[in-house]
Amino acid sequence: MNSQEAILASQAMTDHYLGYPVFIWQALLNLSSLVLAGLLIAFVTTFYLKRKDESIRVAGVILEKRVNAQHEILRYLEDSSQKLEMPQPGASAMKEVMEDHGLALPHSPHIQYADIFSSVEKYRAFFKDFEELFAKHKLWLDLKVRHQMLLMQAYFAVINSSLLTFNRLPLPNGMTLAPEEMESLSNQLLFILGAALDDEFNQLLIDLEVLMVNSIYKLDLSRPKKSFLAQRRENKEAKKVEAFLLKKSLLGQYLPKIVVLSISLLEAKTGVDITERDAVAYFGLYSNDEVGRTKA
Repeated sequence: MNSQEAILASQAMTDHYLGYPVFIWQALLNLSSLVLAGLLIAFVTTFYLKRKDESIRVAGVILEKRVNAQHEILRYLEDSSQKLEMPQPGASAMKEVMEDHGLALPHSPHIQYADIFSSVEKYRAFFKDFEELFAKHKLWLDLKVRHQMLLMQAYFAVINSSLLTFNRLPLPNGMTLAPEEMESLSNQLLFILGAALDDEFNQLLIDLEVLMVNSIYKLDLSRPKKSFLAQRRENKEAKKVEAFLLKKSLLGQYLPKIVVLSISLLEAKTGVDITERDAVAYFGLYSNDEVGRTKA
């Protein structure tokens, strides 16, 4: 074998590995790399899509629960806020009473009010159902809607406590009323409140509906954190509710006037004039009890 044949034999041996040409091994290596890369991409893609599908599924469940909860709450409030109007000539006399005690008439000269303010029995049934609805659905409501519901709950609670105070406190000296007479006066007081606060009551409902609609189109899936900061936020929300009730709302402005109105209703019902001393004492009892209940 000459040198040229030796060189050719050496090149033939280097072009093979384990009896197979090197280019076959190179092709197999390239193919393996492609397969591994494809598997890795498929795994990452599958993992991402699975997580995304899970998020979409959870969002769908939350959205469905939220829509159903808010629909039930709004439907109940709309049914309960059905408007009535006091017929004449009683409306004129009531208008005079309200104006004499500094209570605004939103739809003057007409007196409109929600049906729940037509009797104490209806109002307390509404208040009880509202609290139960809030407790039932609050987990599916976002923070802004929950705050508005909390504000409305406190608002209705103040009205309810006014009625409780009126019935619970001892009457000024020389006055006695039968239970049915006290019930009639309570109905009258609630009716006047309902007429005076009709615009504010409507605005609370409108604000709630707007917040509910926004909470559906801007679904937030972040989980609230239980921490010191979260506790501080809850305390701030409670203070905001208290500030609204006592300083910003018409109801807060009318609380002192409600006491004077109560005294006037008692005088009109019994035909007994209340002395200034008795009126001041009654005013103090009523106001202290009412402010204490509001802050509580």
